[in-house]
Amino acid sequence: MQQQDQTDQERRADASFFGQPRGLSTLFFTEMWERFSYYGMRAILLYYMYFSVTKGGLGFDQSLAASIMAIYGSLVYLTSVIGGFVSDRILGSRRTVFYGGILIMLGHISLSLPLGASALFTSIILITLGTGLLNDPTFPKWLGVSIPKQIVAGILDLPFSFLGLI
Repeated sequence: MQQQDQTDQERRADASFFGQPRGLSTLFFTEMWERFSYYGMRAILLYYMYFSVTKGGLGFDQSLAASIMAIYGSLVYLTSVIGGFVSDRILGSRRTVFYGGILIMLGHISLSLPLGASALFTSIILITLGTGLLNDPTFPKWLGVSIPKQIVAGILDLPFSFLGLI
């Protein structure tokens, strides 16, 4: 009983994000930012590619633009395998997530520059690599490390439910 009270006290002392450990807020917002970046870019990038130059786009053919978007979407999911390998074998979780975030940021900065198709392809490469590093392979591992083993069973459902909503 005393051990149970101590565990409850530790949980309350460390719980500041919807009753979850503090580190979960960083994980949640990083993952939310990555998904907003990926899906937000997918929503407007296709229009940017096939709108004419006079309308502010690149003037690509619609089928070419759709093909580029399909390749981009596929590579984002495929690079998460590479990201998991890099995280597990080379950099570790924290550095992998950090470098992934930097690559995504540099990709968006590259896209904002008025350099046309070269900026587009540079940004797609950077964002794809960054998303692969930041994507889901590191998230479950961080949850397993950041939550004490005594309380893992009862609280892991909520963080994964949060991710399902975004």
